[in-house]
Amino acid sequence: MSGDPFLELKREAYRWLSDERARAGMERASASFEASRRLLEGNAYVEELAREVREVKRRALRELESLVARARESLERNGAHVVVARTRDDALRAVGDIVGSGKLVVKSKSIVTEELGLREYLRGLGNEVWETDLGEFLLQISGNRPSHFVAVSMHLPREEVLDLLREKLNYRGPGDVPSMVGAVREFLRDRIMRADVGITGANAVAAEDGAVVQVENEGNARLTGTVPPVNVVVTGIDKVVPTLVDAFRVALLESYYVGGTPPTYVNVTSGPSGTRDVEHVLVRPAQGAKEMHVVLVDNGRSAALGTPLEEVLACIRCGSCQLACPVLTTVGPAWSSGAYMGGIGVLWTAITMGAGAARPLADMCAECRVCEEYCPMGIRVGLLAGEIKRGAGQT
Repeated sequence: MSGDPFLELKREAYRWLSDERARAGMERASASFEASRRLLEGNAYVEELAREVREVKRRALRELESLVARARESLERNGAHVVVARTRDDALRAVGDIVGSGKLVVKSKSIVTEELGLREYLRGLGNEVWETDLGEFLLQISGNRPSHFVAVSMHLPREEVLDLLREKLNYRGPGDVPSMVGAVREFLRDRIMRADVGITGANAVAAEDGAVVQVENEGNARLTGTVPPVNVVVTGIDKVVPTLVDAFRVALLESYYVGGTPPTYVNVTSGPSGTRDVEHVLVRPAQGAKEMHVVLVDNGRSAALGTPLEEVLACIRCGSCQLACPVLTTVGPAWSSGAYMGGIGVLWTAITMGAGAARPLADMCAECRVCEEYCPMGIRVGLLAGEIKRGAGQT
């Protein structure tokens, strides 16, 4: 941003408010998510799960340094190659060294890769890179920013999606949603099957077991992590929890708070593919990836420990707070630093980019604190955003 960052944000917001189609898309998506959210009302099981996950994350943050070391040791024992990246540049170099240049790379949804600007970095090295999540793919071909942690393209109405597919994919089919999704599925399936490298994220990492847990609905993450010969997992150190049972709890809670239902797929990956079917001798690879690499990204997370922002590291990225926010649901992706949007985005921007970068975003927070009523982790989003607005929230 040039000049006054807050004024530039205001201009973005005005541009957004003048786009009737985009606002219509956001309104439709918000109504759909509100219906899903009502499925959780009075659900004692999910309430108890949230209580358990809050305790898991608190315990994990108290022991984060030792848990990260244990996760590295366990993953390497299981056959993965692990890098703990202190900074954004360290993380980009680590992935770049694995991928190289001239490769076909496919990615599943990962907020941390957005934080790093990984897709653009790999393209700069001479690679062809495709997002395989439908929403992320639409953002990629449109040049748009995400408006939600999970439903990243919920601000794009079907009319705009149709225009995009006609322009970018030469799509000539009908404008109903199933037909458009089918066209994207065919386009992406071809790229996945030919890819050299698949990059995936994580909902949680189990330190004791050396396993990565990821939930999804589309099936693209499972294909991205198993079909290409090289799988690279990129995630934050805040995702590390003690055990695989803890990791399942975290992943399931995120799924419930996104859509009110269990996920379609739960993926657990603890190393490259292998088989013991002949005399119980482990042979790698089998039918899946030949190599597994895990890049655990710090990028300000350790520095947030022991500060008011420490509680933000318990965030499970469900985006429930974002859907409750009257500002974000009005101005959409205009209130964003790129990877992180809304009130919770203010806090993640402060952690990963510093309070100075977060302060213009904080100026847009109404401090109504409605978001806090929807957060399963009890994060004081509005309070902390207000402190950053007034210059008190430092990492």
